[in-house]
Amino acid sequence: MDGAEGLTLATIAGLIVTWALVGRRLERAGVTAPMAFIVAGMALAATVGDGISATTIHLLAEITLVMVLFHDASTVRLSSLRHDPWIAVRLLAVGFPLAVLLATGLTWLLIPALGGAGALLVGAAVSATDASLGAPTVLNPAVPERVRRALNVESGLNDGLATPIVMVALGVLVDQTAGEAPAHALDMPRAASGVAVGVSIGLLAAVAMASTRRAGFSDARARSVGVLALPLLTFGFAELAHGNVFLAAFVAGLTFGAAGRGVEREPEVSEALEIAADVMGMILWFLAGGMLVLVLARGFEPVWLLIAVLALTMLRLLPVALALVGAGVRTPTVLFIGWFGPRGVATIVFGLLAADALGEDPRRYDIAGIFALTVLISVFAHGLSAPPLTRLYARWSRPAGDGVGERV
Repeated sequence: MDGAEGLTLATIAGLIVTWALVGRRLERAGVTAPMAFIVAGMALAATVGDGISATTIHLLAEITLVMVLFHDASTVRLSSLRHDPWIAVRLLAVGFPLAVLLATGLTWLLIPALGGAGALLVGAAVSATDASLGAPTVLNPAVPERVRRALNVESGLNDGLATPIVMVALGVLVDQTAGEAPAHALDMPRAASGVAVGVSIGLLAAVAMASTRRAGFSDARARSVGVLALPLLTFGFAELAHGNVFLAAFVAGLTFGAAGRGVEREPEVSEALEIAADVMGMILWFLAGGMLVLVLARGFEPVWLLIAVLALTMLRLLPVALALVGAGVRTPTVLFIGWFGPRGVATIVFGLLAADALGEDPRRYDIAGIFALTVLISVFAHGLSAPPLTRLYARWSRPAGDGVGERV
């Protein structure tokens, strides 16, 4: 490890410790962790440059995405939708595909050099919303439960839906860069193997933890350590089975969350995984700031900003509005759901993986620039607007004195 890399790692660790000490006060002042870490990453990159090796970044990005996919999928309670599934189902089955198609078409139109595969990679990556960035909205009890539940399920699952699209598109781009026919990008055996690994580990882990809990062989603290290791266990077995590690992590999380009925009643069991995901997310926010500075140092293209802004506004709002036609929700709810689809960790990871895989391919700069600007704008726009817009929507959704509860 050289001096620059040591400085970068020490800076990240110091920032995490500092945030642990003063983060609550900063959040009251409107400064979120993603804001702070992105700005810090930009500042360090502007002064000392890229301090972490590409190999380290690639491994970190892969592990982070595996943990995020597992965590988000495992925390989604699909059973909670049995009485009111349609908002979330519409957002995932109609809204998300429409958003990907619209973003892909716009990107291909504005940057034809990316080709269909590059445009698809961008379209899928900038359409995946972030559960952690949406937490101030999703966890706010002032927001109607139907809306919170729909946003939680959507953000927990659409990054998993975006991942195989991104990996296929990136595989095609890499093959094009190497001058090869894009044969291995659509690798169904790897996908099938990943699903098999994910289902097996998720189911076995859920059954084992429930059984040892009933028998008194383990306590909550030990089980929390076990849950923390599950994404890494899935990663390792998926690699050994030559499966898609990201698909395996997503499926394992879904299976574990659905089958682990006894475990899910112990919130402390998932606490270690949640903390680890938060820490990895902070590191990724820092790297995103550095990526933005390094990309912009090579030049700035206004089209990147245009795509980023449209991805966060019209290319999100229009699909949501179309998806919710006939769902019995009013215009304020459509606008609220449409706006609160922040982009975060998944988009950053997709950008880091793409930049590493494409090497010196000039298309990497367009892709990284769009991703970095999308995340940067989202972090500040959604972070700053969440408190006032949530209060405004909460006042509208609870008509005073009518005694009939919330309106959506």
